[in-house]
Formats: sequence, C-alpha cells, structure tokens
Amino acid sequence: MKFASSLFRMTATWFVATAMIATSLGVVIVTMAEAATTPYSTTGQLNVRTGPSTSKEILTTLSKGDIVLATGAVSDSWLPIQFDGKTAYVFSQYVKKSTSTGPAMTGLAGKKVTNVNVNQRTKASLSSEIIKVLPKGTTVSVTGRSSGDFSEIKEGNSLLWLYTEYLSDQVDTTPDTTANATTTTVLTLRKTASSTSASLGDVPKGGAVQLTGAHDDSYSQVVYNKQTGWILTGYFKLVAGSPDSLVASLPIATGKLFINATGVNMRSAADVESSKVTVLNYGTELATTGVKKNNYSSVIYDGKIRWVYTQYTQSKAIDPTQDLGSSSLNRLERYGKSAVLEVREYFPEIVTIGGWRSGSAYSSDHPNGRAIDIMIPNYKKNKALGDKVADWVIKNGNRLHVTYQIWYQRNYRMSRGSWTKMENRGSDTQNHKNHVHVSFYAS
Repeated sequence: MKFASSLFRMTATWFVATAMIATSLGVVIVTMAEAATTPYSTTGQLNVRTGPSTSKEILTTLSKGDIVLATGAVSDSWLPIQFDGKTAYVFSQYVKKSTSTGPAMTGLAGKKVTNVNVNQRTKASLSSEIIKVLPKGTTVSVTGRSSGDFSEIKEGNSLLWLYTEYLSDQVDTTPDTTANATTTTVLTLRKTASSTSASLGDVPKGGAVQLTGAHDDSYSQVVYNKQTGWILTGYFKLVAGSPDSLVASLPIATGKLFINATGVNMRSAADVESSKVTVLNYGTELATTGVKKNNYSSVIYDGKIRWVYTQYTQSKAIDPTQDLGSSSLNRLERYGKSAVLEVREYFPEIVTIGGWRSGSAYSSDHPNGRAIDIMIPNYKKNKALGDKVADWVIKNGNRLHVTYQIWYQRNYRMSRGSWTKMENRGSDTQNHKNHVHVSFYAS
C-alpha cells in the first residue's frame, strides 16, 4: 500500500510539474477532445474554401467519395474541416458522415521535399513493407491524402506512404504546363471562375491548355501561355491518355445560345410557374445542352441545367455593330450596349444617354467604351428619378456586369456594396447630380 501511495504521489507530481513547465514556456496542451475529428465523405465534386462563404478563395476541388475530417459542427450550412494544417470549409449539403477509417484529404496535392532520409512504405504503418529509402532533399508528389502520421505520395502508377514529419511543410502547387486538352472554340481566359471576372485574353479554337483538375460551377481551371485562369467547362477535349478525372461532372454543352431580348427570366424548370433563377440581359451568352422542352431551351448556369424561353434566344452572337442611334453609343462594348437597351425599356422617360468619348478627367472607362451616363431630365426637380435609376443599377449590377456607379456626389462599388461620399469636384455635372454614371467590366 505504501508503494502504491508513493507511486500515486510521484505520478501526480509529474503531471503538476509538466503543467508548470508547459505554462512557463507558453505551451498550450491540447486535449484529445479538442483535437477530435469526425470523418465525412463527399457526395459529389466539392470546393474546399478558406472561409464559410462562396466568395472565399477555393483551395482545391474534391472528388465524389473523398473523405474529409470535420473539426466542428455545421454552422450556416458550412462544415469546418482539417486542411493543410488549418481550418477550411466545405458546403455541408454535399457531405455525409462516414465510418471510414481510411485516408482523408487533409492538404493540397503537389510537390514536397524530404527533410531527412525517409522510408518509403507500402502502407501507412511503421510495420508495413519498406520499398526503399529516399535520401534527404528528394522531391515527391503528394496527393493531399493522409492517414494518421503518414502522407500518401504518387510514384508512377503506385500510391505509397511517407512519414509526414519528414516532409517539408510547404507544398508546391505550381501546375504542370504539359497540355492535356485542346479547346473546341474560342474561349475567354478569365482571372477567376466568373463571367464578370477580368479577361486574361482569348484562347483560340484548338488551343493547347493544361487542365489542373480544379472546377468551380461551370468553369474549369487551366494553364495557357504560362497564365493560370478559368475557361467555360465543356468546350475542350482531352488529349489521348489524359485521365478522365480532369473533367468536371457537369452537364455537357453542345453549343451556345444568345439572349435576344432584355429582362429574360431564367427558370429552374421548363415551366413558367417554376422558380426564377436570375434575369438575363440582352446579348448574354450561354452554354446549351441542345435539349428543348415546352418551348424552353436548356442552358448550363452555375454548373446546373436551367431553362430560358426559346423565343428569346438565338444561335448567333448578337451583332456588335447594332445601331443604338449615336456614334457614342455604337462604340460601347457589349455590356454597355446591353445596359442601354434595358435602361430604355425600363425608364422610357430617359431620353439621353452618353457613352464613348475620347477623353475623361477621372478614368479610362468612357474612352474604352465601358461606361454610360444616364442623363436625368429636369434633374433639379427630378432627383427621385435618379435615385430610382441608381437603385435599379444596384439591384441588377451583377447581372449587368457593373463595376461601380456614381450618382449625386456618391460612389457605389458593387464589390463593396455601399455608397461613399465623394469630394466636391465643382459643377453639378462633375458632381454627377444631373446624370447617373455606370461603369462596366471589360467584355
């Protein structure tokens, strides 16, 4: 009994001493409960983001059946997961709890370097067979999957395992630039996966691109001419021998449709009673599957099948030389022209709209054909009409590809989502009290 009592006091003393040392060194001891994770499997392709929002950066795209490790409960439809040593987020609608004890996606795929001589093993276990010893400084291809203390690597057609601690912390995700696909039509290479994103130039028909395997809604990430950007999914074909996994599981486009009217409703089903997804402006370009039903045509929008009334579509691009009644408006880019047509339809009391002009004291939007000035008639007694136009621009700004607008000495940038007061520039024209200025993205 004395021995047992003595052993208990020694053990208790060790825990106290350890706690004192940890406290004095500023070390936080994480309990098992705090470090606990729960496996979930993906039910389809799924983006891993830096934060709980679709506006947050995409770290990578998971495939159906991948396992992730949740670090907490779902909040506002987002599940926190363990990823690359930090917390990342996935949309909870596309995951389900799993009983899997196998490898999980916990990091980015890419290249890492061994920091000591390390055993390459057949399984994620210290008791598994050693294939060979990799010297310090060896570059290996990690898949992003881990199991316990081991990271999965790919060597040729084999999947093997290395002790994670013996690999560099940083992963080189620079994509391989070897072409694995060719484009089937001319495509705009965009900076991000959005039709409103800045253009990095065009990829010609037959252009050789490197698909990275990342997808976001109806866009696929590629490397073209040493630039990494995004192109519409469905307009490329794989080079023979390239893995099918590079292609997103999205509806396949068979062609394009163009909206030939203003304010066209896109619906969730081929039925006028179905929910409205968005409103399309004149000249909008859409990918189509070629299917028609109940006088509606199917289109691909945000990676899903949607429907537009066939009568409001055409297979040929909208004529960019369409006469809008003045040389100033005729020299606008496509987004500006579309907005002019809608303003005329929704605000018939507006009789004057300015567009292109050779010079501007404040920006290059007018000289580049990317801005319009909506003149308010009898403006000193008609501010309410200007407010109405400005509110309409805010409501429809994303659809119209608006970057910002100026009205009544205030600036509203769509990305910011609020008005800011501007300095006094002098006259009512310079202070935008007699017109609503609207600028657009390059088209």
